[in-house]
Amino acid sequence: MKRYNSIKEIDGDLKILKLEAEISKQKANIDLAYIKRSLSFSNVAAELIAFFGQKAIYARIGTQILRKFGL
Repeated sequence: MKRYNSIKEIDGDLKILKLEAEISKQKANIDLAYIKRSLSFSNVAAELIAFFGQKAIYARIGTQILRKFGL
């Protein structure tokens, strides 16, 4: 436990703690905005289209390779 010798020291630490709390709140707000943006309908739809498009490309490449080997 920290020992304080004056009210000034206590006030200084309280100011620091308040600023740290404000920084944490701002970070949380930024993170929340980022999450909301990434979970928007257009973003989720684009991710799903990209995912299934990639799967289709891999399947097509796989079948072409199997045909080359005669399987």
